Amino acid sequence: MRTITLKRFIVVIVAVLTIALLAGCGGGAKKDADTGAAAAGTGGSYSDLMIIPGLDLAAEEYAIGFRVGSDAVPEVNKIINGLNDDGTLAAIAERYGLTATLMSNAAMAESFVDMGRTQEGDLAFIKSKGELKIGITIFAPMNYYDEAGTLVGFDTEFAEAVCSKLGVNPKFIEINWDTKEAELAAQNIDCIWNGLTVTEERRQNIEFTVPYLFNKQVIVIRIADADKFKTVDDLANAKLTAEMSSAGEDAIMEHPVLSGAPYTAMQKQTDTLLEVKTGKADAAVLDYTAARSLVG
Repeated sequence: MRTITLKRFIVVIVAVLTIALLAGCGGGAKKDADTGAAAAGTGGSYSDLMIIPGLDLAAEEYAIGFRVGSDAVPEVNKIINGLNDDGTLAAIAERYGLTATLMSNAAMAESFVDMGRTQEGDLAFIKSKGELKIGITIFAPMNYYDEAGTLVGFDTEFAEAVCSKLGVNPKFIEINWDTKEAELAAQNIDCIWNGLTVTEERRQNIEFTVPYLFNKQVIVIRIADADKFKTVDDLANAKLTAEMSSAGEDAIMEHPVLSGAPYTAMQKQTDTLLEVKTGKADAAVLDYTAARSLVG
């Protein structure tokens, strides 16, 4: 009887340890899923997808978005120019394959629009906290987690360099991209720094810094459909997807052909690629910087 009890005890212990081990693996799997952009950055996760060549929808620029009238903008602009002059930005861009899209100081100055609404107070507010709360989403190669679970990316390193000059610590906060402007106005974050495309509509609620990277909207399809989708007209009845409230969504809605196609909005750019990969969508419209990093 004592032997049977001991065996049962051992079985229970083994079962408990097995469940705990599986739970631990499950936690790791969820982390990998949540940080899939890092793995995808190697092209492995979406290697069966491709950008349709020669079919660019819109030329764009990335900038940092602060609260309307923020006096942090002119200060950050000076820091950006300095980081460009001393080669810091070039070194970061090289690490993430963005050298060709990095803007010169002259190009930044030419594209910058001063809205003439600067008000004192926001910079002092940020410095009084000793931190810059930065709104991001997981978006390779701008902000994403590496294999060790560390947040990396062009915008991540760029923000760290700027914060060092400002004398504050960066605090990266994952936000819902669809509510980014509301988060900014409510002071839940101090800026949006995540491959943020400059648009006239966004200028109403955001104070942009000088732009720093060129970008464009591209169309991603399955490699197997390369012969099926070559032109915009080929996509007239295709199932399209883009990130909600993104420049990709705008590009679809404003296009005379694509706006008539069936459309589904997703929460993240990586979600749009998964939709195409699994066949739920035929094509995704997203930032070239992300597509270049994730597909093929």
